[in-house]
Amino acid sequence: MRFRNFLLALAVAAISAVSVSAQSAREAISEDALRAGGVYYMYPFADHKVTAPPKGYTPVYLSHYGRHGARYLLNETQYERSLGVLRDAHEAGALTETGEKIWETASAYFEETCKYRAGDLTPLGWKQHYSIAQGIYKDNKALFKKRPAVTAGATQVPRCIVSMTAFCQGLLKMDPRLEIFESASRFDLDELNPHAKENPRRESPQMEEGRYKRTDPWGTKLGGFIDARVDYKAISGRIFKDPYFPKPYRGARAFVTDFYDLVFNMQCTGTERSLLWFFTPEECYALWEVNNYIHYMEAAPPATMRDLPAFENLIADADRAIAAGKPAVRLRFGHDTCFLFLVSMMGADGFDIVPESADGISATWFNYRAPMAATMYLVFCKNRGGDVIFKLVVNDVEATLPLEPVSGPWYRWEDFKAAHI
Repeated sequence: MRFRNFLLALAVAAISAVSVSAQSAREAISEDALRAGGVYYMYPFADHKVTAPPKGYTPVYLSHYGRHGARYLLNETQYERSLGVLRDAHEAGALTETGEKIWETASAYFEETCKYRAGDLTPLGWKQHYSIAQGIYKDNKALFKKRPAVTAGATQVPRCIVSMTAFCQGLLKMDPRLEIFESASRFDLDELNPHAKENPRRESPQMEEGRYKRTDPWGTKLGGFIDARVDYKAISGRIFKDPYFPKPYRGARAFVTDFYDLVFNMQCTGTERSLLWFFTPEECYALWEVNNYIHYMEAAPPATMRDLPAFENLIADADRAIAAGKPAVRLRFGHDTCFLFLVSMMGADGFDIVPESADGISATWFNYRAPMAATMYLVFCKNRGGDVIFKLVVNDVEATLPLEPVSGPWYRWEDFKAAHI
């Protein structure tokens, strides 16, 4: 299986490099500072092209994986680690003038928008999946007109279940005659979120040894990686009269990280309030680079293989659906780490490149490619001779893979399997 051998992955990197987008992460974040929020970035709805299959091929199966839509911060603790420190500093008279402005905005924002909603899907998250579903229907009318059997599965996390419901309602808006079966079962966790502790197969004897270990392939020290990029004391000093005020609250580094989450998550909630003005452009990029590194360790081979069952299930499901000979659609709703793992395993647009050091991650691997409501799907087509081709679409954009294409973004399914099995 690809990525199991680090040295092999390095060799693959040299071959795959030609597929990397010309726009750097620094340029992308300069163009839109909200991208510095990484996985808090909102789905980039945009005009896109749809390349039809070569002549003689007709669609037979669509295999989808979607991240839940926009959400509030994960839990109350995340809010407390930023707002709680600001509150205590405000009450102690320990905030600078800038800090008081931040507290005024942040406290009002929390009371108006976020209180009692931690971890929930936001109204924007609902709208995202409702709209994405309609876009997928329009882009794949030839398949949906065949009235395919549609099955949808979500992890048992409420925001994923509600995202699934919004998506399915979007499809039914396009064609009320579609029959859709929805479920949220532990049985499906191997294909939806394998590393979840609720997954009954996680501790199976068949589990590959070391799969759940997350290891920096280069032996990078996280503290050094962070401190080389972000001056946490300077940032803290603009908020607190004493930059060491957060020390009893896990320290300045932890506070700034939590405050970063609060600031960039605001885009997900529909609020008109903003604190993005506080960070300089260079700080936005540096904070993103740290956040991007952390996500790489959680989601990208060879740092981890914990979500490998989802990739294996995707291949097996496609083979079963194609062999059944009936048009079908499989929808999956899960989380950012599994989404990023799948895109990396497929080598979409250079996402399989392994840099020579952790410093090179941000040149080819961007966690804002898993925005809120991130969506990828494969469309499979077959000709009368039984030849199967497919294309991969990531966030509405047809992806380039490290394979010889049949035509445009279309690749042979057997070539893909031969490269990954």
